[in-house]
Amino acid sequence: MNSLEKAKSPACRWYLYILKCRDGTLYTGITTDLPRRVLQHNSGTASRYTRSRLPVKLVYREPCRNKSSALKKEHKIKSLSREEKEAYIGGRIPEKAGPCMIAGGKRQKAAIIMNSTSKSVFESYRKEFPVTKKYIYLDHAGVSPLSLRVKGAIEQFLFESAGGGAFHYPKWAQQTVDIRRSCARLINAASDEIAFVKNTSHGLSIVAEGLDWRPGDNVLVYEREFPSNIYPWLHLRRRGVEAKVIPSREGRLLPEDIEKLADSRTRLLAVSSVQFSNGFRVDLKKAGEICQSKGILVCVDAIQSLGIIPMDVKAFNVDFLAADAHKWLLGPEGVGVFFCRQELAERLDPPLIGWKCVQNELDFDHPDLRLKKNAQKFEEGSLNLMGILGLGAAIALLFEAGTESIEKRVLDLGDLIIREAEKRGYTVLTPKQRRERGGNVTISGNFDPDSIRDALRAREIMVNVRGGGLRVSPHFYNTEAEIMTFFEQVDLLRAGTR
Repeated sequence: MNSLEKAKSPACRWYLYILKCRDGTLYTGITTDLPRRVLQHNSGTASRYTRSRLPVKLVYREPCRNKSSALKKEHKIKSLSREEKEAYIGGRIPEKAGPCMIAGGKRQKAAIIMNSTSKSVFESYRKEFPVTKKYIYLDHAGVSPLSLRVKGAIEQFLFESAGGGAFHYPKWAQQTVDIRRSCARLINAASDEIAFVKNTSHGLSIVAEGLDWRPGDNVLVYEREFPSNIYPWLHLRRRGVEAKVIPSREGRLLPEDIEKLADSRTRLLAVSSVQFSNGFRVDLKKAGEICQSKGILVCVDAIQSLGIIPMDVKAFNVDFLAADAHKWLLGPEGVGVFFCRQELAERLDPPLIGWKCVQNELDFDHPDLRLKKNAQKFEEGSLNLMGILGLGAAIALLFEAGTESIEKRVLDLGDLIIREAEKRGYTVLTPKQRRERGGNVTISGNFDPDSIRDALRAREIMVNVRGGGLRVSPHFYNTEAEIMTFFEQVDLLRAGTR
Protein backbone atom coordinates (compact mmCIF):
# COMPACT_ATOMS: atom_id res chain seq x y z
CA MET A 1 0.00 0.00 0.00
CA ASN A 2 1.51 3.35 -1.00
CA SER A 3 1.31 6.55 1.02
CA LEU A 4 -1.64 7.91 -0.95
CA GLU A 5 -3.71 4.81 -0.23
CA LYS A 6 -3.05 5.20 3.47
CA ALA A 7 -4.71 8.60 3.53
CA LYS A 8 -8.28 7.56 4.33
CA SER A 9 -9.14 10.07 6.99
CA PRO A 10 -12.24 12.13 6.04
CA ALA A 11 -10.39 15.20 7.30
CA CYS A 12 -7.68 14.62 4.72
CA ARG A 13 -7.87 17.04 1.78
CA TRP A 14 -6.86 15.96 -1.70
CA TYR A 15 -5.00 18.10 -4.21
CA LEU A 16 -4.39 17.94 -7.92
CA TYR A 17 -0.88 19.19 -8.66
CA ILE A 18 1.22 19.84 -11.74
CA LEU A 19 5.02 19.82 -11.74
CA LYS A 20 7.24 21.22 -14.47
CA CYS A 21 10.62 19.60 -15.08
CA ARG A 22 13.66 21.43 -16.38
CA ASP A 23 13.16 19.90 -19.82
CA GLY A 24 9.69 21.49 -19.91
CA THR A 25 7.76 18.28 -19.31
CA LEU A 26 4.59 18.68 -17.23
CA TYR A 27 3.79 15.91 -14.73
CA THR A 28 0.33 15.67 -13.14
CA GLY A 29 -0.55 13.82 -9.93
CA ILE A 30 -2.64 13.92 -6.78
CA THR A 31 -1.67 14.07 -3.11
CA THR A 32 -3.04 14.95 0.34
CA ASP A 33 -2.29 17.61 2.90
CA LEU A 34 -1.33 15.22 5.71
CA PRO A 35 1.33 16.72 8.03
CA ARG A 36 4.81 16.73 6.50
CA ARG A 37 3.51 14.75 3.52
CA VAL A 38 5.68 14.70 0.43
CA LEU A 39 4.47 14.06 -3.10
CA GLN A 40 4.67 10.34 -3.82
CA HIS A 41 5.26 9.50 -7.47
CA ASN A 42 4.33 5.94 -8.31
CA SER A 43 4.24 5.94 -12.09
CA GLY A 44 6.87 4.88 -14.57
CA THR A 45 7.14 8.45 -15.83
CA ALA A 46 7.86 9.77 -12.37
CA SER A 47 10.40 7.03 -11.76
CA ARG A 48 12.31 8.08 -14.84
CA TYR A 49 12.56 11.64 -13.51
CA THR A 50 13.44 10.31 -10.07
CA ARG A 51 16.39 8.41 -11.43
CA SER A 52 17.64 11.39 -13.44
CA ARG A 53 17.10 13.79 -10.50
CA LEU A 54 15.79 16.56 -12.76
CA PRO A 55 14.87 19.70 -10.80
CA VAL A 56 11.18 20.47 -11.03
CA LYS A 57 8.83 23.23 -9.91
CA LEU A 58 5.34 23.05 -8.47
CA VAL A 59 3.42 25.23 -10.91
CA TYR A 60 -0.16 24.41 -9.97
CA ARG A 61 -2.11 23.02 -7.02
CA GLU A 62 -5.90 22.73 -6.83
CA PRO A 63 -7.93 21.46 -3.84
CA CYS A 64 -10.46 18.72 -4.59
CA ARG A 65 -13.49 17.51 -2.62
CA ASN A 66 -12.27 13.94 -2.35
CA LYS A 67 -9.97 11.37 -3.90
CA SER A 68 -12.50 10.49 -6.61
CA SER A 69 -12.75 14.13 -7.68
CA ALA A 70 -8.97 14.46 -7.69
CA LEU A 71 -8.56 11.36 -9.86
CA LYS A 72 -11.13 12.63 -12.37
CA LYS A 73 -9.34 15.96 -12.67
CA GLU A 74 -5.99 14.21 -12.98
CA HIS A 75 -7.31 12.09 -15.84
CA LYS A 76 -8.72 15.18 -17.55
CA ILE A 77 -5.45 17.11 -17.33
CA LYS A 78 -3.37 14.16 -18.52
CA SER A 79 -5.49 14.00 -21.68
CA LEU A 80 -4.67 17.61 -22.61
CA SER A 81 -1.95 18.74 -24.98
CA ARG A 82 1.07 20.62 -23.67
CA GLU A 83 -0.34 23.99 -24.75
CA GLU A 84 -3.74 23.18 -23.23
CA LYS A 85 -2.05 22.24 -19.95
CA GLU A 86 -0.17 25.55 -19.95
CA ALA A 87 -3.44 27.39 -20.57
CA TYR A 88 -5.11 25.44 -17.74
CA ILE A 89 -2.32 26.38 -15.37
CA GLY A 90 -2.68 30.00 -16.44
CA GLY A 91 -1.61 32.50 -13.83
CA ARG A 92 -2.76 30.37 -10.89
CA ILE A 93 0.60 29.44 -9.42
CA PRO A 94 0.84 29.12 -5.65
CA GLU A 95 2.54 32.25 -4.34
CA LYS A 96 4.96 30.16 -2.34
CA ALA A 97 5.74 27.65 -5.06
CA GLY A 98 9.45 27.38 -5.58
CA PRO A 99 12.02 25.00 -6.98
CA CYS A 100 11.94 21.43 -5.76
CA MET A 101 13.93 18.27 -6.43
CA ILE A 102 12.61 14.82 -7.07
CA ALA A 103 14.96 13.04 -4.73
CA GLY A 104 16.14 9.50 -5.32
CA GLY A 105 16.04 6.71 -2.76
CA LYS A 106 13.93 3.73 -1.88
CA ARG A 107 10.75 5.68 -1.24
CA GLN A 108 11.18 7.96 -4.31
CA LYS A 109 9.94 11.03 -2.45
CA ALA A 110 9.65 14.45 -4.06
CA ALA A 111 10.01 17.12 -1.44
CA ILE A 112 8.38 20.41 -2.32
CA ILE A 113 10.46 23.25 -0.99
CA MET A 114 8.37 26.40 -0.69
CA ASN A 115 9.90 29.85 -0.89
CA SER A 116 8.47 32.41 1.48
CA THR A 117 8.43 35.41 -0.82
CA SER A 118 7.40 36.14 -4.39
CA LYS A 119 10.82 37.73 -4.86
CA SER A 120 12.55 34.38 -4.47
CA VAL A 121 10.02 32.79 -6.84
CA PHE A 122 10.82 35.33 -9.54
CA GLU A 123 14.56 35.03 -9.01
CA SER A 124 14.19 31.29 -9.55
CA TYR A 125 13.27 32.11 -13.15
CA ARG A 126 16.63 33.72 -13.82
CA LYS A 127 18.00 30.41 -15.02
CA GLU A 128 15.45 30.64 -17.84
CA PHE A 129 17.33 33.65 -19.20
CA PRO A 130 20.94 32.90 -20.20
CA VAL A 131 21.53 36.63 -20.71
CA THR A 132 21.79 36.99 -16.92
CA LYS A 133 25.02 34.98 -16.87
CA LYS A 134 26.94 37.84 -18.46
CA TYR A 135 24.80 40.95 -18.73
CA ILE A 136 22.51 43.17 -16.71
CA TYR A 137 19.66 43.55 -19.15
CA LEU A 138 17.39 46.52 -18.47
CA ASP A 139 15.96 47.30 -21.91
CA HIS A 140 12.81 45.21 -22.21
CA ALA A 141 11.01 48.26 -23.58
CA GLY A 142 13.37 47.90 -26.56
CA VAL A 143 14.13 44.29 -27.46
CA SER A 144 13.99 41.51 -24.88
CA PRO A 145 16.37 38.55 -24.70
CA LEU A 146 14.81 35.16 -25.29
CA SER A 147 14.22 32.60 -22.58
CA LEU A 148 15.38 29.01 -22.83
CA ARG A 149 11.76 27.96 -23.35
CA VAL A 150 11.34 30.22 -26.36
CA LYS A 151 14.70 29.11 -27.69
CA GLY A 152 13.66 25.49 -27.16
CA ALA A 153 10.34 25.94 -28.97
CA ILE A 154 12.08 27.50 -31.96
CA GLU A 155 14.78 24.84 -32.01
CA GLN A 156 12.14 22.11 -31.82
CA PHE A 157 10.37 23.58 -34.83
CA LEU A 158 13.62 23.73 -36.78
CA PHE A 159 14.42 20.14 -35.83
CA GLU A 160 10.98 18.93 -36.91
CA SER A 161 11.03 21.02 -40.08
CA ALA A 162 14.44 19.68 -41.09
CA GLY A 163 13.61 16.10 -40.20
CA GLY A 164 10.05 15.80 -41.44
CA GLY A 165 8.88 18.96 -43.13
CA ALA A 166 5.17 18.95 -43.88
CA PHE A 167 4.67 15.66 -42.05
CA HIS A 168 4.55 17.83 -38.91
CA TYR A 169 1.93 20.27 -40.22
CA PRO A 170 -0.99 18.69 -38.32
CA LYS A 171 0.92 19.15 -35.07
CA TRP A 172 1.93 22.71 -35.93
CA ALA A 173 -1.64 23.54 -36.90
CA GLN A 174 -2.95 22.35 -33.54
CA GLN A 175 -0.23 24.26 -31.73
CA THR A 176 -1.24 27.39 -33.62
CA VAL A 177 -4.85 26.91 -32.50
CA ASP A 178 -3.71 26.49 -28.89
CA ILE A 179 -1.46 29.57 -29.02
CA ARG A 180 -4.23 31.64 -30.57
CA ARG A 181 -6.36 30.69 -27.56
CA SER A 182 -3.56 31.73 -25.21
CA CYS A 183 -3.25 35.11 -26.95
CA ALA A 184 -7.00 35.60 -26.62
CA ARG A 185 -6.90 34.69 -22.94
CA LEU A 186 -4.11 37.17 -22.36
CA ILE A 187 -6.38 40.08 -23.32
CA ASN A 188 -9.80 38.57 -22.43
CA ALA A 189 -10.89 38.09 -26.02
CA ALA A 190 -12.24 35.20 -28.10
CA SER A 191 -9.81 33.20 -30.21
CA ASP A 192 -11.75 34.15 -33.38
CA GLU A 193 -10.87 37.76 -32.61
CA ILE A 194 -7.11 37.09 -32.85
CA ALA A 195 -4.91 37.25 -35.95
CA PHE A 196 -1.16 36.72 -36.11
CA VAL A 197 0.70 39.60 -37.74
CA LYS A 198 4.31 40.49 -38.50
CA ASN A 199 4.56 43.32 -36.00
CA THR A 200 2.67 46.15 -34.32
CA SER A 201 2.89 48.38 -37.39
CA HIS A 202 1.27 45.65 -39.45
CA GLY A 203 -1.68 45.42 -37.07
CA LEU A 204 -2.20 49.17 -36.83
CA SER A 205 -2.00 49.50 -40.61
CA ILE A 206 -4.75 46.90 -41.02
CA VAL A 207 -7.04 49.25 -39.12
CA ALA A 208 -5.84 52.45 -40.78
CA GLU A 209 -6.22 51.06 -44.30
CA GLY A 210 -9.26 48.90 -43.62
CA LEU A 211 -11.85 51.29 -42.20
CA ASP A 212 -14.35 52.95 -44.53
CA TRP A 213 -13.04 56.49 -44.10
CA ARG A 214 -14.82 59.44 -45.66
CA PRO A 215 -13.32 62.87 -46.49
CA GLY A 216 -13.73 65.08 -43.43
CA ASP A 217 -13.33 62.27 -40.90
CA ASN A 218 -10.68 62.61 -38.21
CA VAL A 219 -8.67 60.39 -35.89
CA LEU A 220 -7.27 61.39 -32.49
CA VAL A 221 -3.55 60.74 -31.93
CA TYR A 222 -1.44 61.57 -28.87
CA GLU A 223 1.46 63.88 -29.74
CA ARG A 224 4.15 61.74 -28.05
CA GLU A 225 3.27 58.42 -29.63
CA PHE A 226 5.89 56.13 -31.13
CA PRO A 227 6.02 56.67 -34.94
CA SER A 228 4.36 53.30 -35.58
CA ASN A 229 1.20 54.80 -34.11
CA ILE A 230 1.49 58.10 -35.95
CA TYR A 231 2.46 57.40 -39.57
CA PRO A 232 -0.49 55.12 -40.46
CA TRP A 233 -2.90 57.87 -39.45
CA LEU A 234 -0.97 60.71 -41.10
CA HIS A 235 -0.95 58.63 -44.28
CA LEU A 236 -4.75 58.95 -44.35
CA ARG A 237 -4.42 62.58 -45.42
CA ARG A 238 -4.51 61.33 -49.00
CA ARG A 239 -8.07 60.16 -48.28
CA GLY A 240 -9.13 63.46 -46.72
CA VAL A 241 -8.82 62.24 -43.12
CA GLU A 242 -7.35 64.58 -40.49
CA ALA A 243 -5.11 63.42 -37.64
CA LYS A 244 -5.99 65.62 -34.65
CA VAL A 245 -3.23 65.76 -32.06
CA ILE A 246 -3.96 65.27 -28.35
CA PRO A 247 -1.49 67.46 -26.42
CA SER A 248 0.88 66.10 -23.80
CA ARG A 249 0.28 67.48 -20.30
CA GLU A 250 3.48 67.01 -18.30
CA GLY A 251 4.12 63.77 -20.12
CA ARG A 252 0.54 62.56 -19.75
CA LEU A 253 -2.50 62.06 -21.94
CA LEU A 254 -5.54 63.36 -20.08
CA PRO A 255 -8.94 61.78 -20.85
CA GLU A 256 -10.61 65.19 -20.73
CA ASP A 257 -8.55 66.25 -23.75
CA ILE A 258 -10.15 63.42 -25.70
CA GLU A 259 -13.56 64.86 -24.88
CA LYS A 260 -12.46 68.36 -25.89
CA LEU A 261 -11.01 67.34 -29.26
CA ALA A 262 -13.64 64.81 -30.31
CA ASP A 263 -16.39 66.01 -32.62
CA SER A 264 -19.11 64.52 -34.80
CA ARG A 265 -16.55 63.44 -37.43
CA THR A 266 -14.15 61.73 -35.02
CA ARG A 267 -14.03 58.07 -36.02
CA LEU A 268 -11.21 56.61 -33.95
CA LEU A 269 -8.80 57.13 -31.04
CA ALA A 270 -5.31 55.70 -31.67
CA VAL A 271 -3.38 55.38 -28.43
CA SER A 272 -0.62 53.36 -26.79
CA SER A 273 -1.47 51.66 -23.52
CA VAL A 274 1.94 52.73 -22.19
CA GLN A 275 4.10 55.43 -23.73
CA PHE A 276 7.50 54.32 -25.02
CA SER A 277 9.48 57.36 -23.93
CA ASN A 278 8.47 57.94 -20.31
CA GLY A 279 6.37 54.89 -19.40
CA PHE A 280 3.13 56.81 -18.80
CA ARG A 281 0.20 54.39 -18.55
CA VAL A 282 -2.96 55.66 -20.20
CA ASP A 283 -6.24 55.28 -18.32
CA LEU A 284 -7.73 52.99 -20.96
CA LYS A 285 -10.89 52.38 -18.98
CA LYS A 286 -11.72 56.08 -18.81
CA ALA A 287 -10.68 56.70 -22.41
CA GLY A 288 -12.77 53.73 -23.55
CA GLU A 289 -15.83 54.98 -21.69
CA ILE A 290 -15.54 58.41 -23.28
CA CYS A 291 -15.14 56.96 -26.76
CA GLN A 292 -18.00 54.52 -26.33
CA SER A 293 -20.32 57.33 -25.27
CA LYS A 294 -19.42 59.25 -28.43
CA GLY A 295 -19.42 56.32 -30.85
CA ILE A 296 -15.65 56.51 -31.38
CA LEU A 297 -13.62 53.39 -32.08
CA VAL A 298 -10.56 52.65 -29.93
CA CYS A 299 -7.34 51.26 -31.40
CA VAL A 300 -4.59 50.37 -28.90
CA ASP A 301 -0.88 49.89 -29.48
CA ALA A 302 -0.19 47.54 -26.57
CA ILE A 303 3.45 46.66 -27.24
CA GLN A 304 4.70 48.57 -24.18
CA SER A 305 2.33 46.88 -21.75
CA LEU A 306 1.31 43.42 -22.95
CA GLY A 307 3.19 40.94 -20.80
CA ILE A 308 3.43 43.04 -17.64
CA ILE A 309 0.18 45.00 -17.38
CA PRO A 310 -3.09 43.00 -17.45
CA MET A 311 -5.20 43.84 -20.51
CA ASP A 312 -8.97 43.44 -20.76
CA VAL A 313 -10.31 44.52 -24.14
CA LYS A 314 -13.90 44.05 -22.98
CA ALA A 315 -13.62 46.07 -19.78
CA PHE A 316 -11.72 48.86 -21.59
CA ASN A 317 -14.02 48.94 -24.65
CA VAL A 318 -11.08 48.34 -26.98
CA ASP A 319 -12.06 47.65 -30.60
CA PHE A 320 -8.63 46.94 -32.09
CA LEU A 321 -5.28 46.07 -30.52
CA ALA A 322 -1.83 45.26 -31.86
CA ALA A 323 1.37 44.20 -30.11
CA ASP A 324 4.63 42.69 -31.27
CA ALA A 325 6.17 39.84 -29.26
CA HIS A 326 9.72 41.08 -28.79
CA LYS A 327 9.33 43.46 -25.85
CA TRP A 328 7.51 42.70 -22.60
CA LEU A 329 6.03 39.48 -23.98
CA LEU A 330 9.60 38.11 -24.06
CA GLY A 331 9.02 36.58 -27.50
CA PRO A 332 10.86 36.66 -30.83
CA GLU A 333 10.82 39.48 -33.36
CA GLY A 334 8.78 39.20 -36.52
CA VAL A 335 5.51 38.02 -34.98
CA GLY A 336 2.73 39.84 -33.20
CA VAL A 337 -0.88 39.72 -32.07
CA PHE A 338 -3.76 41.63 -33.64
CA PHE A 339 -7.21 41.84 -32.04
CA CYS A 340 -10.35 42.87 -33.90
CA ARG A 341 -13.66 42.88 -32.09
CA GLN A 342 -15.88 40.23 -33.66
CA GLU A 343 -18.70 42.56 -34.66
CA LEU A 344 -16.21 44.79 -36.48
CA ALA A 345 -14.42 42.05 -38.44
CA GLU A 346 -16.78 42.17 -41.41
CA ARG A 347 -16.72 45.97 -41.37
CA LEU A 348 -12.93 46.13 -41.63
CA ASP A 349 -11.69 45.58 -45.18
CA PRO A 350 -8.38 43.66 -45.29
CA PRO A 351 -5.68 45.71 -47.06
CA LEU A 352 -3.87 42.51 -48.09
CA ILE A 353 -5.57 39.56 -49.78
CA GLY A 354 -4.23 36.04 -50.18
CA TRP A 355 -5.13 32.38 -50.22
CA LYS A 356 -5.50 32.05 -46.46
CA CYS A 357 -8.03 34.82 -45.77
CA VAL A 358 -10.92 33.09 -47.59
CA GLN A 359 -13.40 30.64 -46.12
CA ASN A 360 -12.36 27.68 -48.30
CA GLU A 361 -8.64 28.28 -47.91
CA LEU A 362 -7.62 24.69 -48.69
CA ASP A 363 -9.71 24.31 -51.85
CA PHE A 364 -7.01 25.47 -54.22
CA ASP A 365 -8.71 24.20 -57.38
CA HIS A 366 -11.91 26.19 -56.92
CA PRO A 367 -11.12 29.82 -56.03
CA ASP A 368 -13.98 31.45 -54.15
CA LEU A 369 -13.43 34.97 -52.84
CA ARG A 370 -15.60 34.72 -49.76
CA LEU A 371 -13.60 36.21 -46.92
CA LYS A 372 -13.60 34.72 -43.44
CA LYS A 373 -15.93 36.45 -41.02
CA ASN A 374 -13.48 36.79 -38.16
CA ALA A 375 -10.03 38.24 -37.50
CA GLN A 376 -8.35 35.44 -39.44
CA LYS A 377 -9.39 37.21 -42.64
CA PHE A 378 -6.36 39.42 -41.96
CA GLU A 379 -3.93 36.49 -42.20
CA GLU A 380 -3.45 36.67 -45.94
CA GLY A 381 -0.84 33.92 -46.40
CA SER A 382 1.40 31.35 -44.77
CA LEU A 383 2.03 32.11 -41.13
CA ASN A 384 5.36 32.59 -39.37
CA LEU A 385 5.07 29.25 -37.58
CA MET A 386 8.51 29.49 -36.02
CA GLY A 387 7.68 32.89 -34.55
CA ILE A 388 4.22 31.80 -33.40
CA LEU A 389 5.63 28.77 -31.58
CA GLY A 390 8.18 31.02 -29.90
CA LEU A 391 5.42 33.43 -28.93
CA GLY A 392 3.39 30.56 -27.50
CA ALA A 393 6.27 29.46 -25.29
CA ALA A 394 6.78 33.05 -24.12
CA ILE A 395 3.12 33.50 -23.17
CA ALA A 396 3.08 30.14 -21.39
CA LEU A 397 6.03 31.32 -19.29
CA LEU A 398 4.19 34.53 -18.38
CA PHE A 399 1.06 32.58 -17.44
CA GLU A 400 3.15 30.30 -15.28
CA ALA A 401 4.78 33.19 -13.44
CA GLY A 402 1.39 34.93 -13.07
CA THR A 403 0.56 38.11 -14.97
CA GLU A 404 -0.71 40.05 -11.95
CA SER A 405 2.31 39.00 -9.91
CA ILE A 406 4.58 40.10 -12.76
CA GLU A 407 2.95 43.54 -12.78
CA LYS A 408 3.58 43.97 -9.06
CA ARG A 409 7.17 42.79 -9.37
CA VAL A 410 7.98 45.14 -12.26
CA LEU A 411 6.36 48.10 -10.51
CA ASP A 412 8.34 47.28 -7.34
CA LEU A 413 11.56 47.44 -9.34
CA GLY A 414 10.35 50.72 -10.84
CA ASP A 415 9.81 52.11 -7.32
CA LEU A 416 13.43 51.24 -6.52
CA ILE A 417 14.69 52.99 -9.65
CA ILE A 418 12.70 56.11 -8.76
CA ARG A 419 13.98 56.14 -5.17
CA GLU A 420 17.61 55.74 -6.16
CA ALA A 421 17.30 58.36 -8.89
CA GLU A 422 15.81 60.89 -6.47
CA LYS A 423 18.55 60.17 -3.90
CA ARG A 424 21.04 61.35 -6.51
CA GLY A 425 19.05 64.43 -7.47
CA TYR A 426 18.06 63.11 -10.89
CA THR A 427 14.85 64.16 -12.59
CA VAL A 428 12.33 61.34 -12.94
CA LEU A 429 10.51 61.88 -16.24
CA THR A 430 8.16 58.98 -15.58
CA PRO A 431 5.02 59.40 -13.43
CA LYS A 432 5.78 58.17 -9.92
CA GLN A 433 2.32 56.82 -9.11
CA ARG A 434 2.17 53.09 -9.82
CA ARG A 435 -1.23 53.32 -11.50
CA GLU A 436 0.22 55.86 -13.97
CA ARG A 437 3.20 53.93 -15.25
CA GLY A 438 4.22 50.73 -16.96
CA GLY A 439 7.59 49.03 -16.80
CA ASN A 440 9.98 51.65 -18.14
CA VAL A 441 11.33 54.50 -16.01
CA THR A 442 13.16 57.39 -17.64
CA ILE A 443 15.59 59.57 -15.70
CA SER A 444 17.75 62.55 -16.55
CA GLY A 445 20.37 64.59 -14.74
CA ASN A 446 23.61 66.48 -15.18
CA PHE A 447 24.96 63.86 -17.55
CA ASP A 448 24.79 63.11 -21.25
CA PRO A 449 22.40 60.14 -21.57
CA ASP A 450 23.87 58.95 -24.85
CA SER A 451 27.40 58.86 -23.46
CA ILE A 452 26.27 57.11 -20.28
CA ARG A 453 24.28 54.55 -22.27
CA ASP A 454 27.25 53.73 -24.48
CA ALA A 455 29.61 53.49 -21.51
CA LEU A 456 27.18 51.23 -19.64
CA ARG A 457 26.96 48.89 -22.60
CA ALA A 458 30.74 48.63 -22.56
CA ARG A 459 30.30 47.52 -18.94
CA GLU A 460 27.72 44.93 -20.00
CA ILE A 461 24.65 46.84 -18.78
CA MET A 462 21.88 47.36 -21.33
CA VAL A 463 19.67 50.44 -21.06
CA ASN A 464 18.49 52.89 -23.69
CA VAL A 465 17.88 56.58 -24.33
CA ARG A 466 14.37 57.84 -24.98
CA GLY A 467 12.53 61.07 -24.27
CA GLY A 468 15.70 62.96 -23.35
CA GLY A 469 16.86 60.59 -20.61
CA LEU A 470 18.08 57.13 -19.71
CA ARG A 471 15.24 54.64 -20.04
CA VAL A 472 15.53 51.74 -17.60
CA SER A 473 13.08 48.90 -18.20
CA PRO A 474 13.49 45.78 -16.01
CA HIS A 475 11.35 42.65 -16.26
CA PHE A 476 10.23 40.26 -13.53
CA TYR A 477 13.42 38.18 -13.51
CA ASN A 478 15.66 41.18 -12.87
CA THR A 479 16.86 41.78 -9.32
CA GLU A 480 17.28 44.66 -6.90
CA ALA A 481 21.00 43.96 -6.95
CA GLU A 482 21.09 44.59 -10.70
CA ILE A 483 19.30 47.92 -10.26
CA MET A 484 21.82 48.95 -7.59
CA THR A 485 24.74 47.91 -9.83
CA PHE A 486 23.30 50.05 -12.61
CA PHE A 487 23.24 53.12 -10.36
CA GLU A 488 26.69 52.38 -8.93
CA GLN A 489 28.12 52.26 -12.44
CA VAL A 490 26.39 55.50 -13.39
CA ASP A 491 27.91 57.06 -10.25
CA LEU A 492 31.38 55.88 -11.28
CA LEU A 493 30.96 57.14 -14.82
CA ARG A 494 29.79 60.56 -13.67
CA ALA A 495 32.76 60.73 -11.30
CA GLY A 496 35.12 59.87 -14.14
CA THR A 497 36.20 56.64 -12.45
CA ARG A 498 37.00 53.64 -14.62
